[in-house]
Amino acid sequence: MKNYYYIVASLPMLHFGMKPPISYPDFLEACRFELNKDDADVLARLSIEPSADTEDKLPLLGEWKTFNRSLGNELARSRAVKKGKDPNKYLRGDNGVDPFVAPFTHWAVNQDSPIEAELYLDKIRWEKIEEIKESHYFDGEYLAAYGLQLKILERWARINSLDGSKVLEGLAEKI
Repeated sequence: MKNYYYIVASLPMLHFGMKPPISYPDFLEACRFELNKDDADVLARLSIEPSADTEDKLPLLGEWKTFNRSLGNELARSRAVKKGKDPNKYLRGDNGVDPFVAPFTHWAVNQDSPIEAELYLDKIRWEKIEEIKESHYFDGEYLAAYGLQLKILERWARINSLDGSKVLEGLAEKI
């Protein structure tokens, strides 16, 4: 894995709940001249959405995808049970129960405020990214973790906009 010291050193620090200091496209542009093609492709396709596919060239992203899919499945399971529906038709990939994630989703589903529930879930996602990037400092995996966190911050910038709260209100109806 290539060392990206100069890119990482130039990036502003990120903290959960802050306004994004740069946009994701600006982040990609800042990395463009230093990244090799494979690492640039990885950053271009990053997503904070749960995915059925958990395979990835970067171990950090494989771990992230596995966690995020488990979180999404547990959330779907909790919402379905609350609505008296069969949860199995809403699950992606491996549908085993994750005993570490289930309490988070159960709490979130039982909140009256979809915004408070989503904020809580994104905080859990943020903390997982912090955990899995712990031994990465100047490599492509660090940049991938940074990109995921930047995407979370951008999501909340959209949510906090005038129309963003309407997006989350729709989550209350979603499985």
